[in-house]
Formats: sequence, structure tokens, C-alpha cells
Amino acid sequence: MKKESPVGLFFGILLKGVVIILGIAIAILGILILLKVVKSDHNKIEPATTVGDSILTEADAKDNQIYETTEATTALQQAAEGEEYSYHKNILVLNSTSSQGLAGRWCGKLNDAGYVNTFASDYSTLQETTRIIAKQEGVGTDLVAFFNGATYEVGDVTEGTSTSTENYDIIIILGTSDIDQ
Repeated sequence: MKKESPVGLFFGILLKGVVIILGIAIAILGILILLKVVKSDHNKIEPATTVGDSILTEADAKDNQIYETTEATTALQQAAEGEEYSYHKNILVLNSTSSQGLAGRWCGKLNDAGYVNTFASDYSTLQETTRIIAKQEGVGTDLVAFFNGATYEVGDVTEGTSTSTENYDIIIILGTSDIDQ
């Protein structure tokens, strides 16, 4: 039996350690990807199919398993009342709180829910309650349900932010009531 040198023994152990660590990393990444896929399929919100003017068939409701969250149910009810979904609108989320990164986290939540054009920035005046300001009546009302006691108004935001608001359809000013949401 041949005796290994200390250098050969060291590199042999190092190689085995690297292989084990890479195996663990690959397993963890696989689990994270699987969880992300499962979560994104669970969070997709699709409007129910209607027959005629406003009749939802029982089969369509069962097939789609329409909505599981309170926010989604409220959004569906608003859409049924003729209010417009805001999925493809430009949405500016402004953080009026001292909680760093809050607007970015809310953009992520809204993106996960299907709102694809969200942007984050800061607002200079502290707000207690979140405000949703739309440039057009009815646009953005589906967003109210995501926040804790949010108010909805039609108008524009011209002060309190260094970000120009002219290219945004909806501006959300986050208040302290939505820090822990």
C-alpha cells in the first residue's frame, strides 16, 4: 500500500469538501426555485370568465378557483362594478416613513400580484395612512385592498418628491400604517 504525501492528502480532502459544499448549494437553489415557482403560480390573479353580460357559470368558478385572498376578492368585486384593473398602469410607490426600503418592498409585493410597472421613490412628508392618488377616476381602486385603511383620490402629486410624477397613472404614498404589511 502506497503512503500519500501530506500535500496530496490535503488536496484530496479539499476536493471532497468542495464537492460536498457544491452539492448542498445546488440542493438549496433547487428548493428555492421550486418554492418561487409554486408561490408565483399561487399568486397569479386571473379574472373569471363570464357568459353573456354578467353571468359567471359555476363551472368557470370551479375551474379557475377564482381568488383565495381578501385583496383579490375585493379587486374582483371592484372589477365587477365596472372599475378598471391597474395591472399595466405605471405606478409610483413613495415611502413617506422612516422605514428604509419600504417602497421597494411594496413594489415587489405588487409585482408578485401582477402589477408589472411599479417604481419606488421617497416622499418628504410623513403620512400615517397610505394614500392612493390616480390621475383618472376608477383607475387604481383595485389597489386600495392591499393596504391597511388606504384612502383613494383623483388628482396629482406635485410636491414632496424629487421624482417627476407626470408619467405615472397611479401614485401610492405609503403611510406608517403599512410598514408591517
